[in-house]
Amino acid sequence: MKRRIAAGIITGVIIVAVLVLSVSVRSSYLILTHAENGSVLFSHPINEGELISVGYIHSVNRTPVSEIFTVVQGQLVLTALEFKSFGAGMPTELEPGQRLLHLPDGVMRIEPFDRPVNDFRILISEKAMHTLRIGELQISLCALTEPGQPIRFGLRRLNIWQRLILA
Repeated sequence: MKRRIAAGIITGVIIVAVLVLSVSVRSSYLILTHAENGSVLFSHPINEGELISVGYIHSVNRTPVSEIFTVVQGQLVLTALEFKSFGAGMPTELEPGQRLLHLPDGVMRIEPFDRPVNDFRILISEKAMHTLRIGELQISLCALTEPGQPIRFGLRRLNIWQRLILA
C-alpha cells in the first residue's frame, strides 16, 4: 500500500514538473502573420545572433536590395543594407559611424544601422519578388499570401504548446 502511495506521489511530481517545464521553457521564433487578420503565415525558430534578410527588387531602379536583420537580445535589429544602385528611398548619405563597403558583383553595403525593428510590415508585391532568407532557407513571400497583402514580421518566445499550435 505504501509503495502505491509513494509511486503515485512520484508520478504526480513528475507530471507537474513536466507541465511546468513545458510552459516555462521558451524558444524564440520568427513569426510572419497577415497584418490585417492576424493569421500565421510562417514561423521558424531563430537564435540570438542569427541573420535574417528580406530581399526585393527596387521599384524604381529595378535592382536587388537586401535588408539584413540580426537577432539581438530577443529583438530584430536592422544591421545592414545591400543594394546595387542608388535610387528613390535608398540612403544617399552615411550616418555617423556607418561605412559604405563595395562587395563583389557590384553590390554596395551600408553598415552598421543598429535600428531595432521588433515589429515591421511589408506589402507583398509580385514585381518586387520579396524573399525571406534565414541561413540556407529561402522563402518567396509571394507564396505565403496574395500580392497586395501586408505581412507583419515579429519575434515571439513560444513554449512547447504554442509551438505545437503553430505547426
